[in-house]
Amino acid sequence: MKTAVHIARILLGLIFLVFGLNGFYTFIPVPEYHPFMALLVSSGLIFFVKAIEVTAGLLLLLNRFVLAALVLLGPVVVNIALFHLLIDHRNWPIALVNLLLYGVLVGNYWAYFKVFLKPKVDQL
Repeated sequence: MKTAVHIARILLGLIFLVFGLNGFYTFIPVPEYHPFMALLVSSGLIFFVKAIEVTAGLLLLLNRFVLAALVLLGPVVVNIALFHLLIDHRNWPIALVNLLLYGVLVGNYWAYFKVFLKPKVDQL
């Protein structure tokens, strides 16, 4: 299990670092944008998302602040999956890979995430 978590962390970190950097410097050709993606690009919002991807990818690769990286990547992974499931069906396998890798990591760190699911916080 420890090896699977290590591999998942490295792969997810590489995916988000490489594709995040590709948002700033296009070294991997991208297909024609779907109108929704074109809106993200034209508004500049995509640069914020790509900055989160690069930051979280680096944190995962460096094995530092992994929980923070997972919290940052949660909404990104869900949005990628929903985008490819509901809007643009191209490249849907990468969405499944992202979900799988993210699920392995969250499952491994689940004990730390349970704190967020308490119905009431104890007063200090």
